[in-house]
Amino acid sequence: MRNRAILEGFGWARAAGLALVVAGLAACGSDEGTRKVGGGSSPGAGASGNGDGSGATGNQGTGSTLLPTDGTGGTDDGGREVVCNDDGVCTCIGIAVFGRQGTYGAVPGSDGTSAIEAWLNENSNAAVQSYQQKPAITPEFFEGLDVILLEAMETQEGAGNQWQFTPDELATFEAWVRGGGGVIALTGYGGFPSEVEPTHALIGFSGLAYAGLTGPGDTATAADDTCAYCRGNSYSQGGWNSAHPIAREITAVGALYGRSVSVPPNGEIVAQAGAQVFGATVQVDAGRVFMFHDEWVTYTSQWDGSSLENDCRTIDDPNHSCLGVHPTTTYQVPQFWYNALRWVSGDPECFDIEDPVIVR
Repeated sequence: MRNRAILEGFGWARAAGLALVVAGLAACGSDEGTRKVGGGSSPGAGASGNGDGSGATGNQGTGSTLLPTDGTGGTDDGGREVVCNDDGVCTCIGIAVFGRQGTYGAVPGSDGTSAIEAWLNENSNAAVQSYQQKPAITPEFFEGLDVILLEAMETQEGAGNQWQFTPDELATFEAWVRGGGGVIALTGYGGFPSEVEPTHALIGFSGLAYAGLTGPGDTATAADDTCAYCRGNSYSQGGWNSAHPIAREITAVGALYGRSVSVPPNGEIVAQAGAQVFGATVQVDAGRVFMFHDEWVTYTSQWDGSSLENDCRTIDDPNHSCLGVHPTTTYQVPQFWYNALRWVSGDPECFDIEDPVIVR
C-alpha cells in the first residue's frame, strides 16, 4: 500500500520549463462513478521545487479540503486512498519529476514537451511536483507520492554538477521504493556518461544500470532507417516483449542515441534488439523500477509531429516508400506512458485517462 495521505491541497503545477513532464494521471473512481477530469485545484502544495525540496508555484484554484471518495476511509481495491476536493477533482497517483527536461529532439531547442503536458492537463488529474534542483530526500518528502521520474539530474549538460545524495538520503529513497514506491528512469539527455551517475546512485540497489557509458550512447541510431526524416530523425525502436505489461499494444516508439540497460538476474526485459536492452524492470519488495534507454518519448515531435519539418503523409508520389510515415502512425507514445505509469504505480484500480488512443 502506498503512503497516500488525505492532503489539504494539491499544486496543479506548471513549473517553468519542465511544467508537467510526465506529471501524473488518473481520473479517479468513486461511489458516484468516475469523476470528470479537470477544473481547479486546491491552493498549491508544490511545483518547481526549491533546493530544500519545499516546492513552490502551484496554480491557485477554487479547491477546498480533499476528501476520500468512498465511505470507508477512501481506500480503493488497490489499497490506495483516492482523494477529491469539493469541485470533484480527484487524484489517484502522486508523481514527482527529478531533473531537467531534454533540450534536443527533432528541432533542438524548440521541440519541447508541450504534447505530453497537454495530454496530462486535459485528460487527467494529478498531484504534481517538479524539481529541477535537488530536494531534500526525507521520509516526509514522499508523503502523497507514488511515482518518481528520473530525468537529467544535473544543472546543465556536461558541467560536472550532477545531483549528490547523502547516505541517509539514499537509504531513505531505497526504503520508499521497497515500501511500494515506483520509479521510471530515462537517459540520453546529453553525450556525457556522467549524466547517469545520480540515477545509478538512487536505484543502484535494484540491480538495474545503464551500460554503454563510453560515449553519447550505444543503442541504435537512425542511420539505417530510410524514413527517419519523416519522424524527426528518430529511429523506430522496436523489439518489444509483448508479455510484459509495459510493452502491451506497442510496436515502436522513437529513440536516438540512448544507453542500453544492464539487467540483473531477477529483472524482466521490456524491449531488446540483439545485445542491446532498451528497457527493463525489477520488482524490489513492494516497489517497482523501470529503466528505459532514451528520452525521445518525452518530445512533442514524437507525440503529434507538430514540430517536424517534413510531413510524409502529404508526399505526392503514391508509390513512395515513406508515404504516410509519421509519429502518429508509426509510434504509440501515449500508450507507452500509460503502460509505464500504470505498472510502476502498482496497477491501481482508480487509474484511468481520457484518451481514445489508449488501449486499456
